[in-house]
Amino acid sequence: MKRRILVALILVLSVSLSVTIYYSLSNRDDESKLDTLTPQLMEKYGVPGTAVSLVQDGEVAWLEGYGLADRDRGVPVTADTVFQVASISKAVTSWGVMRLVESGRLELDAPVEQYLTRWHLPPSSYDASGVTIRRLLTHSAGLSVGGYPGLDPGTQLPSLEESLSGNNGGAGEVSIIMEPGAQFSYSGGGYTLLQLIVEEVTGETFSAYMQREVLDTLGMVHSSFDWRDDLRPATAMAYSENGTLLPNYLFTEQAAAGLYTTASDLARFVAAEMPGRSGEPAGRGVLSQDTLALMFTPAVEINENLLFKLQRGLGQEIQTLPDGSQLIQHAGGNRGWNSFLMANPGKAMGVVILTNSDNGRALCLDAMTQLVIPIYIGMITRILIPVLTLGIAICAIFLFKGSISSRQPSHRSQETRAL
Repeated sequence: MKRRILVALILVLSVSLSVTIYYSLSNRDDESKLDTLTPQLMEKYGVPGTAVSLVQDGEVAWLEGYGLADRDRGVPVTADTVFQVASISKAVTSWGVMRLVESGRLELDAPVEQYLTRWHLPPSSYDASGVTIRRLLTHSAGLSVGGYPGLDPGTQLPSLEESLSGNNGGAGEVSIIMEPGAQFSYSGGGYTLLQLIVEEVTGETFSAYMQREVLDTLGMVHSSFDWRDDLRPATAMAYSENGTLLPNYLFTEQAAAGLYTTASDLARFVAAEMPGRSGEPAGRGVLSQDTLALMFTPAVEINENLLFKLQRGLGQEIQTLPDGSQLIQHAGGNRGWNSFLMANPGKAMGVVILTNSDNGRALCLDAMTQLVIPIYIGMITRILIPVLTLGIAICAIFLFKGSISSRQPSHRSQETRAL
């Protein structure tokens, strides 16, 4: 009876081990998984077009387009189709700001008012000196205006100062609404203020500075914070939840929401967040590795979920995994556009997903969940395999000993036979 129990136990452990190994191995091919998953999710959520890129070993490894950039004309999405990426603009903007910090033209903890001449924070009951570059980057400066609706293409865009003062399609005036430094509070208005600070310090337009110092340096030649004439023919059309064609809403608030880019170009940005395969340093000539390490150091708590704890660094969200590696990520959503990027510098991999639909948010969330969960499974696998192997070994030893004991006649049975 005991022997049967041991055999059953070994069988259960063996099956568990096999299943664990299967899941671990079957989830390693992210390219194949994304290639299969993306069309399924597009159909599930009603997304017209999607572009996906994958970074492996610090290099752009795979690019693919799915569906249509323009339904009426039947134009397919490619890796070079241009998308609005909404709040992912903030992640790229943070590189431009930190480049100015590296050069000594900005100080992370200096009051931003010392850089402002064209516009100033409105008076409030809070101390404006607590609004610093660091806190603007981490959404902890206590400022208003979560996001912006954008304006119709035929509308005259307001100036940056007018937008900050409330002429921005209904988003409201940027002002201090809570104690600076007290807590995380997402503010697109804070990044619009960073846009103004960049212009004040450099003496040039934000888009021109970012093009030269960040985008072109990283090889993002099909990207711009201006909707340039050369990008317009390659730009996808945007669609609502029910598939209605939407205008390409435009933004004065470029730092917060105005970047146009491709899956190919944005993959270059993700790849630059980690060392390259041939020894290229993280930062790729825009930022130093020490600066990136600072940017990827958690600064502000977003939530306290113990399993998926999110924190904010200088520009992006940070999710620290149980093995100590980090997911550096940012989502973006404007009317008709949704996107997501994620980098795991410790594993030298990353993903970019761009969509031209209001339904794209659900697609991005679903896809990233299915990519991240296997990482946790892999960690569990590395723990379970030694434990299960040890369990099998112990059971085998007991089974072996039991088998030997059953073969040896007892002393009493020998005496019985002698009588």
